[in-house]
Amino acid sequence: MPRARAHTRRVCTCAALLLFAHLLLPCAPCLAAPAEPGPPAVPDQELVVALELDKETLADSFLLVERSGEIYIPVCSLADALSLAISCDKDRAFGFALNQARPFVIDLEEGYTVHGRESFSINGEAFVQKGEILVNSGALSRWLPVDFHLRRETSTLEVRAREPLPLQAARKRRAFMAPKTLDQKRLYPDATPPRGAAAVPTADLAAEFSRSSDGYKGNGSRVLNSMNLSGDLLYMTGEAHVLAENEDLRRLDLTLSRRSAAGYRMGPLGFNQVALGSNQAPHVDGVGASTKPMYGLYLSNRPLLGGGQFLTHDMHGQLPPGWDAELFHNGTQIRYQPPTAEGMYHFVNLRVYYGVNSFKVVLHGPFGERQESEEVFVSDATTPTGELLYTLSAGWQTGLTRHEVQDGDAESNITFTSDFGLTRNLTGSLLVVRHTERRGSALEYFGAGVRTALRSTLLSLDVIQMLAPGKDLEGQLVSVKSSSRNLFGLNLELGQRFFHNYYSPQFYYSDPPLRTLTTVKGNSSFTLLDEIRVPYSVEIGFGTRNSGRIETTSQWRVSGGWNGWNTTLQADLSRLQGETCATSKVQVSTRLSDVSVRGEAGFVFVPAAKPSGVDISADVEIAPGLQLNSALSHVPADRLTGLRLGVSKRMGQVGYSVAAHGSTDGAYGFDFGVRSSVAAAPAGRLLASAEPLAPYGMVAVSATVAEPDGTTTPLPRVDFLLNGSRVRALPDGSGGQVIAFLQPDIPVDVTVDLTSIEDPFMVPSQEGCRIVPRGGVVARCDFTMTTGGEIDGTVTVRLARGREVPIKGVKVELAGEGEQQGRAQATTLSEESGYYLFKAVRPGRYLVRIPADELQRMKASTLPARGATVPPGGDMISGVDFVLAPADTAPGRVLGGPGAMPDQE
Repeated sequence: MPRARAHTRRVCTCAALLLFAHLLLPCAPCLAAPAEPGPPAVPDQELVVALELDKETLADSFLLVERSGEIYIPVCSLADALSLAISCDKDRAFGFALNQARPFVIDLEEGYTVHGRESFSINGEAFVQKGEILVNSGALSRWLPVDFHLRRETSTLEVRAREPLPLQAARKRRAFMAPKTLDQKRLYPDATPPRGAAAVPTADLAAEFSRSSDGYKGNGSRVLNSMNLSGDLLYMTGEAHVLAENEDLRRLDLTLSRRSAAGYRMGPLGFNQVALGSNQAPHVDGVGASTKPMYGLYLSNRPLLGGGQFLTHDMHGQLPPGWDAELFHNGTQIRYQPPTAEGMYHFVNLRVYYGVNSFKVVLHGPFGERQESEEVFVSDATTPTGELLYTLSAGWQTGLTRHEVQDGDAESNITFTSDFGLTRNLTGSLLVVRHTERRGSALEYFGAGVRTALRSTLLSLDVIQMLAPGKDLEGQLVSVKSSSRNLFGLNLELGQRFFHNYYSPQFYYSDPPLRTLTTVKGNSSFTLLDEIRVPYSVEIGFGTRNSGRIETTSQWRVSGGWNGWNTTLQADLSRLQGETCATSKVQVSTRLSDVSVRGEAGFVFVPAAKPSGVDISADVEIAPGLQLNSALSHVPADRLTGLRLGVSKRMGQVGYSVAAHGSTDGAYGFDFGVRSSVAAAPAGRLLASAEPLAPYGMVAVSATVAEPDGTTTPLPRVDFLLNGSRVRALPDGSGGQVIAFLQPDIPVDVTVDLTSIEDPFMVPSQEGCRIVPRGGVVARCDFTMTTGGEIDGTVTVRLARGREVPIKGVKVELAGEGEQQGRAQATTLSEESGYYLFKAVRPGRYLVRIPADELQRMKASTLPARGATVPPGGDMISGVDFVLAPADTAPGRVLGGPGAMPDQE
């Protein structure tokens, strides 16, 4: 640092000598006749814009100044938004850019700037206005590693970094931090209701009547009735599903389950998920599983949020009759499932990338209904040293779960998988699977594997031994995989399998059998015109059979969105059994005003070029919750065109749908459906909704005001926050509200949205409540409102001669006492005058403090916390002042002076 200060002094001396010589030398303009007065100067114009970095808004109201057509940017406000270590003091900005080896100084009085080891003359590129140092955007781009682009049509200032900024690096680090549910702090008292032996369940009821004529076989009618139940049963969560078509019972199953992030213990056995009854067998890569539900047991201690297996993930859920399902991974559509009679969707063997994985399932109803569910987790791919993760599933087909039986469906399935941490970056795995088919033959599989992580690449080796005792057969499968994150901008996965007399539900036996299978999968994205993000994915497979014949498959997908339009283009090219097949499909969707349009068209190139089909659907919102639906389909090969028109109501207490359809072959028909969901809310109230409630958890919320006589009065028009974000609440018909559609068994925090309360001094007596939602159960969270108070004071700096001056931008915290002691409940910054203020403080005892890291940043000595008590009914607590003194008490040392420049965040 002494060498750096000497360099700065030399820069200042050179600049002063150059300025002095320039003033001594005469120049032509100085000796010329006075010029004619020009037009009056154009006054400065202030622009309020949004500050944007990487398509994310950093500030909604960022003030710029336009002077003579040039844009000037407040350097310190920019530094605060970008988390740069730069601070301002009157006409001087100082600190460093990106790292401490690159000092940054703007000194308007001396007329120079320093960036890194270079110095520049300001030459009028910066000035002070209203306490801010404003710098010409072009000059600031030369002095800092960022470029600026002002989009006047949207009032947005876009920042483009030429080097990774600290804010971008911090976001990247946070993006790959695995969420640890067990480590989640409990901020508020737990208000989760205890489980009961039996309770009134939440019921989803639906009925549909349809009548149609196909033009050949005459008229026909169908009646579908379904009921889904969920709630507490035998101190567990019970789920039951019933589906009847006309007089035939299509589905009847029951499941009892419990899940908890904290986990349970049964002697030496630890688990966090247990289910009895109808279950789905886990999918094991290389083995597969039956997609039909079975009755049995499921036990696991794997995390509630996260991939179920190494580099693969399974998702199962309820699919109401007539609904279809789309699956998106990190924003790109990867799977689709049409309506099924089974009443469930299954997405199995999903690829999990090393890093962030967002799986979103979007369900579409036959009349424009839409439901979304999302799982977001980070795959660290390796198991911590000494930790054991396992899954045990055992199921059998019974008369209650038996659906249409197909070849390959299992009569029973027993699956055990485990992962255990050997060392820091080395994980082992074991699996045992027994698969009994309908014909009575049994297949047994035993497997072992190992995997490791090398920087951003995962490597795995798995060996599976197959035994078929009834057929005296055995075979082996060896799999080698590599998965890399961001390899030259591409997420890349390589897989190599070697088969020896091996077959399974995932790899059915064929003649000649497979010998090797190679797969290459990759995805990434690129940007067009600096605005259009285009994700794409490629999957290529090469398979060889014992005869030496080579078969190839490939899938190509590219998608993008612009100005509200979303398009996906998919192509499949394969050569199997000596035949080549090439197809393509394009999907387009958009939403214009209140009209939502979705379209899909397919084309076959090989073996014969022809269109395969076109489907277009459009929905228009004609009233809140009321939609007009239409669908058009065309099959060129059959010269068949069909049209469907209907209206549906998807909000309120009861939903309904009415539709009619017809086609060019003479077929026609109509259908009518009605549905409703009913839940028992606290205090004997009943919640009814046209949207399904049974699969979700719910929280009844209320806010009341305590009257002097001890009674309470409901406070109308109060909104609530869920985990700090606004959430939609359903009215329960009695003036209360219910927050519905919560993911079961994942804790949530409920608080009052103070911005929705008209009285700014009114605060809740309870800070918040924590709820662990359960399927079909309505929990309760009540708030009592009271008058709060305010706490204020000043922050000043003691100078060397004993004089005190105010200081701006010092962080002050308000911490609670008792159970909440040590946790900051509110944070504020001191103003220009040193004044700070905490508003809407609920009655209680508090500690006001300047945190230790803030004192360290300011190079200030330690200050004790100040106590403050807000009495019942609220009051103004003033005079909670702080005086900062330098930590170094050497003579002449002052806080923030040349000898003690504070490090900035």
